[in-house]
Amino acid sequence: IRQTLFHGDAPPDLKGRICIQMGTIAPVESRDLAQAVTRAGGSYLEAPVLGSLPEARKGRLILMAGGDEALFQRCLGLLRVLGSDPQRIGAVGQGAALKLAMNQLIAGLTATFSLSLGLVRAEGIEVGQFMDLLRGSALYAPTFDKKLPKYLSHDYAGANFPLKHLLKDVRLFRQVSEPLGLDTAVITTLEAACIRALGKGY
Repeated sequence: IRQTLFHGDAPPDLKGRICIQMGTIAPVESRDLAQAVTRAGGSYLEAPVLGSLPEARKGRLILMAGGDEALFQRCLGLLRVLGSDPQRIGAVGQGAALKLAMNQLIAGLTATFSLSLGLVRAEGIEVGQFMDLLRGSALYAPTFDKKLPKYLSHDYAGANFPLKHLLKDVRLFRQVSEPLGLDTAVITTLEAACIRALGKGY
């Protein structure tokens, strides 16, 4: 993002321009970008999204904005093209933090569901019965049904969210969380699993 905005020797002229940063980055990185954009005369809003290619095509992304309230209101018309209910989370950095919190759940839910499914199948339990019981419980997440057919067929080609990107976000979550005193043992294990999987060519 920084290379795109600030490439070359001369600083860009961003007077009268709004930069909406929609990638998954660390809160401190977003705050640094905001300062750099402001110094260049521009306005900065972070608006990372939750959702992948299907949601993007349908305009159903979940947008988590961070930045000035007036700037957020000014950008709402554009943001609503991407998702019906963009929300301002707070100051710059808070949208980025919430996006990392969401992406950590992608890794956690994916890993733990696949383990449960593995045990169910190894014990010869009917997967449909397992899913029926799971759907009726407080443990259920819709992403389980979204991913189930590909898990059962072991079809991992054409992923909407490549593993290398999940590794980047898991690692970023760990790096952001450690200085805050959070216990990152689980996320460190998920990071190691992603590294092993990439090493196997997945």
